[in-house]
Amino acid sequence: MKKLYAGIVLNKDELTESNSNRIELEYYKISKKNKGSFTRKTNLYGIEIVKKEYSEGKKIKEKNNIYNVTNDENVINKLLNILKNNKVTPIALNDIMNEVM
Repeated sequence: MKKLYAGIVLNKDELTESNSNRIELEYYKISKKNKGSFTRKTNLYGIEIVKKEYSEGKKIKEKNNIYNVTNDENVINKLLNILKNNKVTPIALNDIMNEVM
């Protein structure tokens, strides 16, 4: 299951290195049941980032995800907050996750 965690909008004045008029970033929490446990079922959590870039009448969409990051929802929420607060884009997701994990 995928649930929107947060979304941010970067307007032209924030986009100094881009010709875009606007970029929307959406951060999703991915969860699925872990069926590997005999005693109790837990959730495994992952992350997806979707970037929508608007430039010269065109919309370019890019996304990246990482599944099975943790089974602790508090950990995934903290990671999502770090990504959102630092305006991490899909292309940087893997590098950032390698640094923080």
